[in-house]
Amino acid sequence: MNQFIEQFGDSIRNYWDTGSGKEKLLSAIFNYANSNPQRFKQEIKEVLFDKELTPLAIVLEALSKDTDTWGAFYVDTLDNILEQAKVADKPQGVLNCLREFALIEKEEKPFVQKIADRLYKETNSNNLHIQLAAISMLPSYLTNPSVKNKSVIKDALLQKLYDAHWKVRYIAFESLGYENMLPAGHKLSLADKIRKIIFGVPSY
Repeated sequence: MNQFIEQFGDSIRNYWDTGSGKEKLLSAIFNYANSNPQRFKQEIKEVLFDKELTPLAIVLEALSKDTDTWGAFYVDTLDNILEQAKVADKPQGVLNCLREFALIEKEEKPFVQKIADRLYKETNSNNLHIQLAAISMLPSYLTNPSVKNKSVIKDALLQKLYDAHWKVRYIAFESLGYENMLPAGHKLSLADKIRKIIFGVPSY
C-alpha cells in the first residue's frame, strides 16, 4: 500500500480540479516527507508517472521550502525522468515532467550544479527528445551563480545553433534567445523557418 496516495491522492486530484487548498496541501506533504524521508522517496518513485494523479508539480513545490535538505531529491528525480524517457514508447509524455523543475532554476544551492551537469550530459543524447529537452532547459540555469561551468555549457549550446538536425538548431535558437544569449546578429535561417511552418514548432 502506498501511504502517500492514501493520504494525499484525493487532495491532489481535487486541487487540480478546483485549485483550492494549495498551501495547506503543500505544508502537509512537506511535513509528511520529513517524517520519513526514505519511505516518501520510494512512494513518490512509485507514482511519479501516474497520469491521473500527476503529483510531481505539487511535490516539488512542497519540498522547495527546504532545498538544503531536499536538493538531492530533485537531482535523483531528474535522473529518474531521463532514464525512464530512454525506455518509454512515448518519451514526450515522460519528459513533460521536466517542466516542473522551473521553480528551482534560480536556487543558489550546490544541487543546482548537479542538475545543470546532468542536463549538459544529455545535450549529446542519442535520443532526440531527451536532447531537445536538455537544450531547452539549460539556458535558464546559466544565470545562476551556483553553476560554475556556465561558460563551457554556453559554448556547447552555441554549437547547437549549427547542428545537423534542424530541430536541434531551432530549440537552441529559441532557448538561447529567450535568455538573451544568442550571438549578436544571429538569426534563424530561412530554411529552418520554412521547416517550422511545414512541420510545426519542435518540442520535446
